[in-house]
Amino acid sequence: MISRKKFLHLAGLGIVSSLVPNFLLARFVESSSADNDIPTLLKTARRLRKQGRLNAAKNKYEQVLALDASEIRAYNGIRKILLSKKHKELEVIQLYQQASANIPTNLRIKRRLYSQYTKAALGNKKITGQLNIPGGRILTYVKERYEELLLQNYPNKKNLEKELAKIDKYIALNVDTVDTRKNKELKKYRRENRNAHKQRFNHLTAQETVQELAALKAKEPSNDRLPQIREMSKVNISALRAEKDYSGALDAASIYLETIDKSDPYFIKQFRELSKQLNNIDDLVRFENYNHTQKKTFWSALALFDVYFKQSEVLNSPGSSVMDSLIQEISARSENPQQNFETITRQVKYLILKGDFTAARTKLFALCRQKAGTSDAHSIDRVNLIIAKFYSRQGSSNDKSRILEIVNNPTRFIENEDELTRHTALLNLNRSNNKPIHLQQLQQNINNL
Repeated sequence: MISRKKFLHLAGLGIVSSLVPNFLLARFVESSSADNDIPTLLKTARRLRKQGRLNAAKNKYEQVLALDASEIRAYNGIRKILLSKKHKELEVIQLYQQASANIPTNLRIKRRLYSQYTKAALGNKKITGQLNIPGGRILTYVKERYEELLLQNYPNKKNLEKELAKIDKYIALNVDTVDTRKNKELKKYRRENRNAHKQRFNHLTAQETVQELAALKAKEPSNDRLPQIREMSKVNISALRAEKDYSGALDAASIYLETIDKSDPYFIKQFRELSKQLNNIDDLVRFENYNHTQKKTFWSALALFDVYFKQSEVLNSPGSSVMDSLIQEISARSENPQQNFETITRQVKYLILKGDFTAARTKLFALCRQKAGTSDAHSIDRVNLIIAKFYSRQGSSNDKSRILEIVNNPTRFIENEDELTRHTALLNLNRSNNKPIHLQQLQQNINNL
């Protein structure tokens, strides 16, 4: 006799056993349906590609093509996967050949195939031998195919005509038959193209660059558009500076740093230069404080000290406790000869600013000994200018002016009775005079003190 408890237990097992096959069957049917559903397969493939699971994504795209060999989205997906890897140029061409055979009416696919042929002809000799192009010369074959596309009412006719003109030029230059390393005409053509590309916005006024930049920013946000915005922002600043609208150029640099990229070196350089030129020191102090907070490097500390130094010069103040701390931090972070040179130049300038001429003089001796024997006019003249500032702050205009005499004829002052003069002569003993512009700049900077 079955007890009530055992009866309920057996009944429960019966219900579960009847549900499990149905559940598994439903999952099997669902899986089979997904494997035959092109939109679902494409969505899954795209997700896998975004996750970096490229082989799994490629398998899904191939499943799509097995169901419909004319599904262009699958070809595009495989193309993106191949282009994300190195040395897949031949496979990309083979993919386009397959697509062109399965979708013979798609003119865009044909153009992409011919474009890949052109790229191979311009330099990838390993591939060209495997293409089996009728007639042998790839560029001639591509030219004929482009002419056929134009007769078939290709949708973007102007671009195709430009591409055809380029192919004609390549054929005339024998790009596909002469070694590119020895093809002087090709090198000249490419050089001219690079220069033309760099100068393509030179005709725009500052106002026109502002309008072009606004039009770019008004479009739907995209990572692919950021390089275009950056380039037009650079053109905008160059145009504003050319028209001497320095305030507008500073605003443009500031807007880019605030809204696009706070760490872009080009715009940081522009912001620093223009802020100093316009004596916009307060904003520069805020920026350098932020920059140093983010980076905490020797160079960020140096930039922050320099702007505080500039502020002290403008306010005619002897420095601050913040500058004292920065000098200590710069010294602690200095790790190589170049950084040591930058450190000691700041120490000397700061001592001069504070009026401690005795300590500054001692440091100058060390700085002159450090650079003695070198020929680099740029770094030597930086020390020459600091020495000139040392004399200027003490009111010694004759000593300041004599520096140019020492630079021009250092041997004359090697035995001078003044120790700093002797060190200055030693500093300039091997100074290079190959570029007169260095001496002209030094003279101008000394006159401006």
